[in-house]
Amino acid sequence: MKTPDHLQRLVNETLIDGVLSSDASIAVTLSRSRTLSIWQVATGKLLQQWSDDDFDETNYLVALSANKHYLATASKHQISIFNLNTGKLDIRWFAQGFNPDASISSLALSQTGSTILVGMNDGSITVIQRSSMTMSLFKQHSAAVNHVELSNFEQQVLSTGIDGDAHIWATYSGELISSFSRPQQITSVSFDEANRRLFIADALDNNVIIDTQTTQPISQLDYLERYRYFRQALFINHGKNLITATSKQSVIYWDADSGKELSHWDITAYNAGTTVFSMVLQTNGKLLTLSSDGALETWSL
Repeated sequence: MKTPDHLQRLVNETLIDGVLSSDASIAVTLSRSRTLSIWQVATGKLLQQWSDDDFDETNYLVALSANKHYLATASKHQISIFNLNTGKLDIRWFAQGFNPDASISSLALSQTGSTILVGMNDGSITVIQRSSMTMSLFKQHSAAVNHVELSNFEQQVLSTGIDGDAHIWATYSGELISSFSRPQQITSVSFDEANRRLFIADALDNNVIIDTQTTQPISQLDYLERYRYFRQALFINHGKNLITATSKQSVIYWDADSGKELSHWDITAYNAGTTVFSMVLQTNGKLLTLSSDGALETWSL
């Protein structure tokens, strides 16, 4: 079984959420004690930290802009945006869906942090332009939105829900561009770098890789183990390969064209329910994973 090239545990408690920067240089952890921390990956040095007392409500979600200038956190009803250059709170507000009792279920920031996406458990999604503080509310799903991200030069949004639908839609008008569905709630989704290939998988491992231009399936992952759904997915090598992380500790490396497994391994587990929260490819071609135990691991592919 493959072992990590490097292992470092950032916190000695489980995480509520965590994310790696797209360039693999920093890690954000939201721990069970509700401490929000920013770490330098190369050294493991703590860069910034906030405690639960710094927030009006308990946080559940974190999101990071690709340029690492802004960090967003979400409680059930409130969004906080921090400027990481100053370490100061930039803005805080209450999110609302079409249902007045709706709560926040997913969160994303754009490349520069100028656009904020907030998915709600009533199926609605708010698109916020931070510079003008304009908000547009769209009803894109019939149930809770569990993933939102900007794609295609931020002109399009990819959203998925526990209704089993994956929608690609225009950021500013909400107009639906294409839609795909699985029988159960979607648990993992990934675009390749060119937004040409889309991977979606549901809670019963109904998975598919789709050509977004033709909307036709390219392949299906040849995965035999049932009841261990995919939690994370990452296209690499211009969409030729896909890396998935299961609901348990397994990470699997795939040939995207054939759907065949190339290799697999397990991350280091400190608890029974350990899983991968975030993964990115480093510039040296190695994979960096952040686990729900707060562990950073580097892997040779």
